[in-house]
Amino acid sequence: MNNGVLEGFKKDFSVIKEKGWVESHRKHDTGIGKTFEDLIGIVENNNYLADYQGILELKASRILSESMVTLFTKAPQPRGINSLMREKYGNPDPKADGLKTIHTTFSALKFNNFVKNYGFKLEINESERRIYILVKNLKTGEIEDTDIYYEFDTLKTIIENKCKYIAHINAESKKLDGKEYFRFKECYLLTGLTFEKFIQLIKEGLILYDIRIGVFRSGKNKGKTHDHGSGFRFKKNNLEEIFDFEKI
Repeated sequence: MNNGVLEGFKKDFSVIKEKGWVESHRKHDTGIGKTFEDLIGIVENNNYLADYQGILELKASRILSESMVTLFTKAPQPRGINSLMREKYGNPDPKADGLKTIHTTFSALKFNNFVKNYGFKLEINESERRIYILVKNLKTGEIEDTDIYYEFDTLKTIIENKCKYIAHINAESKKLDGKEYFRFKECYLLTGLTFEKFIQLIKEGLILYDIRIGVFRSGKNKGKTHDHGSGFRFKKNNLEEIFDFEKI
């Protein structure tokens, strides 16, 4: 990595660290990442470039949290398949006026169990150069015929641009008067993830897939599909098996 980029990040992180406790800039779990990005001057984006100067991707998490770390988010193909999945396989959500949603996590090792109706599983097809999301009807045992997939080339581009150098920031968190506050404490540089290793880690069940397909609850888009960040994730306790890392 360009030493200038790393040194620039170290200085920026030091300034944020010295701020001490700061109020979250957003409610819910994504508040920690949003807060750090705002403090360091990053504008949210969905492109293939890394967050910091197009080279260093930023990941922030609560020190004591057991939640998974997002490697990257990306809607599967073909276009519009998230809406089809929600309508066909979703479960009525009482928090969304009974409209269907899907929130479930699964691997390439076996089908999971989504509200006892459907099972989801990743399948790597080397000859077609695709990763498929398979859906099984748990009542009939039949595999549904919907094609839901990621192209190898698309994933390779994302990994080479957004996952080559990752700054993983840990922060303490606390609640005060109904608001969450963060104190950013330490940071690690994660490296060593290649596309080939990514595929192998999926096969081993160390990289998981998370569907987070919701629905707009109000406004002009009420009832329409809202992707809350479906994508590839990993458990924090598997970090050392996925990356080389050093404290920065």
